[in-house]
Amino acid sequence: MLGTSPASKGGVGTVVKGYVESVRPEGYVFEHIVTHADLGTAGKIAVAGKAYCKCLNSLNKDNYDLLHIHSAFGASFNRSIPFIKLASRKGVPIVNLIHADDWKEFYFSASQSKKKAIASVYGLCNRIVVLSDEWRDCLTSVVPAERVVVLENFTPVYEESFWPDWNAKTIVFMSRLERIKGCDLLPDICESVLERVPDSHFLICGDGSMKDELAREVRRRGIERQVELVGWVDNFKKIQMLKRASLFLLPSYGEGMPMCVLEAMGLGLPIVATEVGGLPQLVTNKQNGFLCIPGDAAGIANSIVDVLSAPERLAAMGAVSKERAYRHSFGPYSEKLKGIYDDVLGEV
Repeated sequence: MLGTSPASKGGVGTVVKGYVESVRPEGYVFEHIVTHADLGTAGKIAVAGKAYCKCLNSLNKDNYDLLHIHSAFGASFNRSIPFIKLASRKGVPIVNLIHADDWKEFYFSASQSKKKAIASVYGLCNRIVVLSDEWRDCLTSVVPAERVVVLENFTPVYEESFWPDWNAKTIVFMSRLERIKGCDLLPDICESVLERVPDSHFLICGDGSMKDELAREVRRRGIERQVELVGWVDNFKKIQMLKRASLFLLPSYGEGMPMCVLEAMGLGLPIVATEVGGLPQLVTNKQNGFLCIPGDAAGIANSIVDVLSAPERLAAMGAVSKERAYRHSFGPYSEKLKGIYDDVLGEV
């Protein structure tokens, strides 16, 4: 298995950590080779180079039955190319699990030469694993439909006995502080909710290019006492933040299958999010939260106010979230992954 370090920030690091520690497809054993880490440019090059040298010497059919690679877009895609080509030359079947926010932006906005490169690399893979039905429909324009399979992310957080404090009226946002995650909408959303639910509180967890801009805007609006910019949180602190919440917010413009939402659901939190990527597979309007139109700050704020106004509604939605999270726990996920591996090996 090739992918980032389990200690890396973000959802892909969380997924890889889950594979290393808890994903157990029956009959298979992972050897994880780290191809990326949260280091400077020189450090990243060194990690990728060391991984490639190891693969150059040992990646063959005598040593490995399969190559499972975790990849995304941009630099991650470019980093995956030499490993995929090497495995293809050595005759090792390839399962490529794609993580990222927006496939359409990655592929359909690319130049013709880039599109050909993407199609060529993906064409070497025996399976392209995607996180949502939306992505599957997009990928079949590049890869034969029979090679594309949906595998929704697991949640590494599932606590059957824990239930949120519905009266806390605390809303948690947890993701990268970038526009793709809807961070440009957060000040409007927070201000609108606080005007109508003045005893509510926001926890904004994450780091990114919009961090300073968000802090300035929160101060300018005079809501810094009720909107806490927590910064990036490690795995332990992440759970503590989620356990303080009554509701989880993710107003993204693009998503795959966000780990943060699955983790929030595993603790029984209702979700207010947008109808993008795999989110409609996790959230159903008025059952375990609300799905809103991307970019509609007013609609998102209205949904939050609607849910916060009735603690009994929060509790009912939270119960549905937790039930759905169970279906995404490690056991069911491992069984589905085993099915993918078995199908690939049955073809070679």
